[in-house]
Amino acid sequence: MSGCSKLENFPEITVPMKSLQYLDLSKTGIKEIPSSFKDMISLITLELHGTPIGELPLSIKDMVCLSMLTLNGTPIKALPELPPSVWCLTTHDCASLETVNIGRFWHLMDFTNCFKLDQKPLIAAMHLKIQSGEEIRQTRQGAIRMVLPGSEIPEWFGEKGIGSSITIPLPSNCHHLKGIAFCLVFLFSLASRDMLRESNGSSAVYFDYHVKSENGEHDGDEEVVCASRERRYALYSLMPSDSDHMILHYELDLVNHLRKYSGNEVTFEFYHFLSKHGRKVGYEIRRPFKLKSWGVYLHFDENIRKRKFWEM
Repeated sequence: MSGCSKLENFPEITVPMKSLQYLDLSKTGIKEIPSSFKDMISLITLELHGTPIGELPLSIKDMVCLSMLTLNGTPIKALPELPPSVWCLTTHDCASLETVNIGRFWHLMDFTNCFKLDQKPLIAAMHLKIQSGEEIRQTRQGAIRMVLPGSEIPEWFGEKGIGSSITIPLPSNCHHLKGIAFCLVFLFSLASRDMLRESNGSSAVYFDYHVKSENGEHDGDEEVVCASRERRYALYSLMPSDSDHMILHYELDLVNHLRKYSGNEVTFEFYHFLSKHGRKVGYEIRRPFKLKSWGVYLHFDENIRKRKFWEM
């Protein structure tokens, strides 16, 4: 039904729909969806981007299988509580969006160009969810990622800096590390022509890391005692924008590789990467992401005193 601009009303659902898993209503004329939508009990993906829809029914929280919700470019002002099954929420270019009801945190939240959005509750909720930890273990890949307008790094990111890479010393009690969070602010706008883009206009953000031996120098691979073996995602799809934006990224799995390197120095390098392969020709391009500023938050076991870097 995508693109049917004359479709303005969605019919009431009178019996539970057990087979429908994907519904694309994007670029239709639908202004609202009925509360009986919850009876789409098997729906996994709901595409509503480019519609004039102004609100979602409160009953959406009962759609127990819903995993992906796309609202890009809609005039929606507030998001009600969503079901805990949701792992991907994209709302970029929702110029009227002001509030989001955070019941549970989701794996990916894209608020690109949502300039009216009240960010403080979202950032505070993310910090709280990180500290509790258990809920994040239930998210996809044990990670949460959020894109927000602005360039002000939250205060709880204790280590901050500038540059295209991040280098920090790992504290001596690194074996108690539970997770690590990054806040990345880009040097140039997300609409820059320098960015490597996929066919849909988005750009993925990757990162590698390597650990130097204790007291090691920065010249030569012989000092590297640990390095990532594959590209890691900070964000799957970063959409264009003409103003400052930041990515808040937290994950649990990464620290499994870092815990045994207490006292060593770790460097994270962020970049975009484009790969095209065909029968006759193929190419790969890697280009560093230029960061305006960055912040790092090391999350320790709550029962262990959090040591400052200068206490090591």
